[in-house]
Amino acid sequence: MRRKCLPVFLLAVFLLPLPAEAESSELAGHVIGVYVDEGADPFCTEQAIEMFEWMGLTVRELDAQTVNRGDLADLAALYFPGGDSPPYIDRISPEGKQGILDAVENGMVYIGTCAGSMFAAEVQVWRGARYTAGQLGVFRGEAVGPAPGIFDGEWCYTGLAVNLDHPAAAGCAAEFRVLWYNSPYLAAAPGVETHVLATYAATGDPAIVAQRRGEGWAFLTGPHPEYAIGEAWKLMRSILAWCLGSPTDG
Repeated sequence: MRRKCLPVFLLAVFLLPLPAEAESSELAGHVIGVYVDEGADPFCTEQAIEMFEWMGLTVRELDAQTVNRGDLADLAALYFPGGDSPPYIDRISPEGKQGILDAVENGMVYIGTCAGSMFAAEVQVWRGARYTAGQLGVFRGEAVGPAPGIFDGEWCYTGLAVNLDHPAAAGCAAEFRVLWYNSPYLAAAPGVETHVLATYAATGDPAIVAQRRGEGWAFLTGPHPEYAIGEAWKLMRSILAWCLGSPTDG
């Protein structure tokens, strides 16, 4: 998005104790690359890394130079966190973007949250202005922010309604609250098959989606599940396991 993600003074509001023990996970042994360079909010990144480690994933931190070299071969997933999308657009070279797309086509999962989902879409719509130049385009559709009908200010907690009819959400809670910080909703292009895993309870707009891309997936979240320890983490783990073709036995 076209602003920084989370001010330092809000951390005391959002940080919660981690679970005492990470749950045993079918994702153990998989490697996820987490982008930590300019644009990635450090607090969003830290929370996301804790979430992925709780899932049992091995985390590798990546900078723009690494991504632009295409050093992605052993990654099961690549994560771009919340923060500020213009540096993602500027710092990831055309060759780097093509490398990400190729890796996804060959089976990698791209995961983006908030700014990471804005960067991922073919079209980024920010306060009514449409941007296409430099977009990654792994998600065929638009990321539209801030999602209307949630809150008039910059941040709040808002409810998500989970699509329990989808196998990726099996055993998950029907609804939970999650941090919204000028976050987008995610609108697939017409005719593109897209799995809507959760919607904003207030509006029904897609908040968490997965879209097939070759052998891989674009898995995007508008709001910030990394801050909502508990049911949000379980849903994220279940969706990622489903995308990777693993069992999702809770």
